[in-house]
Amino acid sequence: MLNGYHYKGPLPLGSVVAHNCGAAGLFSDAVNPDVVLDAVENGDSYVLSVRVDGIERTFTGAITSLGRRHIGQALLVFLRELQGLPSYNEWGTMVGVRPTKLLHKYIDTYGSVEEATRHIRDEFSVSMEKLDTLAAIGVYQRPFVEVGDDRDVSIYCGIPFCETRCVYCSFPYGLYQQYPQQDLFINTLMMDIDDMVSLCESYGLNVKTLYMGGGTPTILDNDSFDTVLRGLSRIVPKGREFTVEAGRPDSVTKEKIKSMESCHVNRISINPQTMDDTILRAIGRGHTVQDIDDMYRYVRKHTKLVVNMDFIAGLPHQQMIHMVDNMDYICQNLPENVTIHTLAIKRGSPLYDLQMQEHVPNESLVRDMVQYAKERLEVAGYVPYYLYRQQYMKGQLENIGYTLPGKACEYNINIMEERQTIMSIGPGSSSKWMRAPLFRQKKQHMPKDVDVYNATIQSLLNKRHALCDSFWEVQ
Repeated sequence: MLNGYHYKGPLPLGSVVAHNCGAAGLFSDAVNPDVVLDAVENGDSYVLSVRVDGIERTFTGAITSLGRRHIGQALLVFLRELQGLPSYNEWGTMVGVRPTKLLHKYIDTYGSVEEATRHIRDEFSVSMEKLDTLAAIGVYQRPFVEVGDDRDVSIYCGIPFCETRCVYCSFPYGLYQQYPQQDLFINTLMMDIDDMVSLCESYGLNVKTLYMGGGTPTILDNDSFDTVLRGLSRIVPKGREFTVEAGRPDSVTKEKIKSMESCHVNRISINPQTMDDTILRAIGRGHTVQDIDDMYRYVRKHTKLVVNMDFIAGLPHQQMIHMVDNMDYICQNLPENVTIHTLAIKRGSPLYDLQMQEHVPNESLVRDMVQYAKERLEVAGYVPYYLYRQQYMKGQLENIGYTLPGKACEYNINIMEERQTIMSIGPGSSSKWMRAPLFRQKKQHMPKDVDVYNATIQSLLNKRHALCDSFWEVQ
């Protein structure tokens, strides 16, 4: 059984099916069909037989990564046609989280954005509109992803707690007020931070950006937040990009903003998701539209922080007028960065488990919302600077970050394009060591369970040191 599909055969070809059925989200709006797969190797070819509700089809391809890709592309077209959909949507047969990562690979190969997008068009049947967006992002990102010193790194610190759970969230994090060992967690996290300070000094690392995310990092009490932030400020040199995700305005206090300023934080993410109180209540947010506006105005009046704001297209009960209101607010206030997410209905989220999908707008409306936001933002002077996709997204669309010129969040580019080592702190975080020209990765995943993280911190730090030794060839 693989992602809800019956499966027989070797894993490499089975992963093709999981990738093309899961990442494309083809069956996210329908009752799961009965899908039986039979994959075998026959000489120098893979053979995949597929039966969907009694309709059978066979696909073949060479026993190579390219052969598997061709089978996956043919399978995707078959599954779309089986549902009465056009053979290709705007993204054609391109699946996966990071389309721009592939774009940069082809720019490396061909030497130009034009040749790279032409290859993507020919190989994946991507629409001209999506190609134009990819090209614009590729041009913007190129100076950020040029090969540098392999000791240039970014740092991520994750705080895996919130105060309420949004209905679309599938992260296995808990509510902070219910966690009984808050002091132990902070102590463990500080061990992790202190060890990262030591690593940066020992290996001569040049920390380019630091991102404190979550969860909701500002869920910590004032004193704990200040303690953690002061620890992190020892890692990133003053003046470098230092971002704090303060997504929920109800968790942010004046004292926390003062801590950010004193610790040379220079970017903050305020994530309304919507500027409608009824929808905020429906999705489980603990704040109001007025709270968002009050926080934004306070930050603007009392700090020089660069501001990002996130919105989601496709929330329960959302109509086009709500996206109009969102964009009216943005265009009147002009935060430096805006991210437009497309709702992803994830297994394990309340939205999925409680069968709330009937309140979610249809794919056509979601597509119109995303397009409307794009047009309004571009007229207001924003340009797209990073893009990623997720499983089970409405309309198989994408998430796009927009920026006013010269204000992009470099960390967001680094995490998406995977061309710079990113080292992590905190439960559920992941470190990835990578080096040009192949950008193959060494990885370490911190446990998502906070109790396990607390109990095994020393062995986790020992492993991180060993990976650093191996990557930078320390004898």
